[in-house]
Amino acid sequence: MIPRAYGLPCAWHYEPGRDITVRWGRPDPVFTVHSGDRRGDRGDHALIDTVPVAQPWVNDHDVARKAHTWAKNNPRL
Repeated sequence: MIPRAYGLPCAWHYEPGRDITVRWGRPDPVFTVHSGDRRGDRGDHALIDTVPVAQPWVNDHDVARKAHTWAKNNPRL
């Protein structure tokens, strides 16, 4: 897989209940979902999903909310 360039600053959120990490660079039009605790990781080797977003994140709460919503809406992934 070709590594994807992402914006800076970048935010990560680990969702322990699902063992996933959301990575979201600003002002990227997508966030990525990775298996396991990948906080601080810039690689895409554990990539599960790439999710389009309408607006960039504002703070860590935005990133956590997106991670929780993705986990709730994708129970089998």
